[in-house]
Amino acid sequence: MRAGDFSVRPAVDGDRRSLAVLLAAVAAERDGIAAEPPIDIDELAENWRIDGTLVAVADGVIIGEIRVDPSWMGFGEIGMMVAADWRGRGAGAALVAAAIDRARGRGLHKLALSVFPHNQAAIALYRKFGFAEEGRLVRHVRRSDGQLWDLIEMGLPL
Repeated sequence: MRAGDFSVRPAVDGDRRSLAVLLAAVAAERDGIAAEPPIDIDELAENWRIDGTLVAVADGVIIGEIRVDPSWMGFGEIGMMVAADWRGRGAGAALVAAAIDRARGRGLHKLALSVFPHNQAAIALYRKFGFAEEGRLVRHVRRSDGQLWDLIEMGLPL
């Protein structure tokens, strides 16, 4: 499958299990997102909030997702993930672009996100869209092995 052989759309209720499976796969990598195994896929699927979630789909399979959680203060917090074999092929960029458009359409004044400092590919993607580093949370996330990882806070005024 060539890069670009996917589409981006709002998530629907029937996507819950696929989203949970994707999260479990990305969490198993233990380096890109805060979640780590074990992931209870059934519980996660049941509780997944669909509103605000966009998915990238290739051949009927969810290959990525981004969620914008709007705050009452007018900004939106982003969380996203892309399946390992789809990274660097445009899915992440398409999801970020769609989330920015959607946030503007909903009247948000800013988007914010947190990213691990070692996730240079994600940082480069966010910078490509104009996100800038706004701060660092030191030793903020406790990993299952006891390590404490920093988070970089990034923002994009809309």
